Amino acid sequence: MRGVNQIPWWVWVIPAALLIVATSRLPYGYYTFLRIAVFGFSALVAFLSWENDTFARIWSVAFIGLAILFNPLLPVYLNRGTWFYLDIGAAIIIVAHLLAVRGFSKQN
Repeated sequence: MRGVNQIPWWVWVIPAALLIVATSRLPYGYYTFLRIAVFGFSALVAFLSWENDTFARIWSVAFIGLAILFNPLLPVYLNRGTWFYLDIGAAIIIVAHLLAVRGFSKQN
């Protein structure tokens, strides 16, 4: 995951924090901003993670799924309770990816 390793660690923290904040009641504009931020981050990571090894492709597919779920052009409409769990799950995926990427970069 050479390309992903060049992204600063705080770039992962921003969408994860935005997703955690999204679990509270906020104006609709925040959720539009959240969709744009998570979609952009997920698309970038999916693109940079698409390499020949299986581990990177699994992460890439996960982030393609997040990009589809949070895309701002064709939004997925679900109830607030469902979005609560999806926001928490997406934040966990982003933080797990950060730990996986940084853990492997230290070993190599």
